Amino acid sequence: MEATRRAAGQTAQAVQSVLEDPRLRERIPGRSLSLLGAGLVALAVLLSALQFFWGVGLGWSVVMLASSVLIGVRELHAAGRPLPEPAVRAARLAEYPLFLPAFTVLTFVQAFLSLSLGLVPLLWVLAAIVLGYDQRRALAAFGAKQGTPSPEERRLGRWVLAGALVCAVALLLTWRQGGGYYLGGVQPVLVREWKPGGFIREFEDHYEYQYNMWTNYVSAYASSGRGRPFASVAVLLLGGLVMLTRGRRAGAALPPWLLPVLAGTVTLWGIVGLASHAGPWLYLLGALVIDAAVARDFMQRSRAGSGA
Repeated sequence: MEATRRAAGQTAQAVQSVLEDPRLRERIPGRSLSLLGAGLVALAVLLSALQFFWGVGLGWSVVMLASSVLIGVRELHAAGRPLPEPAVRAARLAEYPLFLPAFTVLTFVQAFLSLSLGLVPLLWVLAAIVLGYDQRRALAAFGAKQGTPSPEERRLGRWVLAGALVCAVALLLTWRQGGGYYLGGVQPVLVREWKPGGFIREFEDHYEYQYNMWTNYVSAYASSGRGRPFASVAVLLLGGLVMLTRGRRAGAALPPWLLPVLAGTVTLWGIVGLASHAGPWLYLLGALVIDAAVARDFMQRSRAGSGA
């Protein structure tokens, strides 16, 4: 445990030394790390549009690209760069206090979902590191504790964090596997027929559509849980559960039924994807850990409320 903390501290110091390097900051308009992070996101999305790069899907590509452009225009305008007035007015959407932290969280989600070897995944990871460092204080404020947490609150936060980490690891494993077979199909086949009659044998060629079982080969594949529909929503819900249970300031004003609903949604998403692979079952184990912790906390609060 101590070695892990030491490695994390050394990594954080290395990141800080790079991002605080004056040689890097002086090359960025306004010395803005937000502009650098938004640029990395935009580059990752644009490269994903090429056929030989894998992307995050059309919907998320549009959302992330549009958001990065708004942030870029805002930062360039703040740095004193002359820009068209319509662009400046549109970029005012990015001036809301929660816009940049939300964009940072979505960048982390996309970096996790696209995590693999390659240029585009590397760009997503770099963008998440830059934006996370730049927004570290804003993100920490959402997870800040209000007063001294009780032992029950600390226990809830630890169990939910442990379950979320198990779910995150499970999403990296195989959830679905298939392929390696022929679908078959109908295809045109050249047929030569003999025309009877006369002393010279004549042939007539034409095409006929015939079924061939050895066509349309489906290659073998294996996909992780990150490729499932609504995987980004599941990751966001897991992060939200961790934030709400470890930072009581964020969850103090929320209704008591919210945590059970979020935990149930995470579990239901995993149940729908159950298959004969280790990934979905490990995910379900992590989700059940979260469910048990949240259910116990909910019942304790219900008894405390009824006793009062």
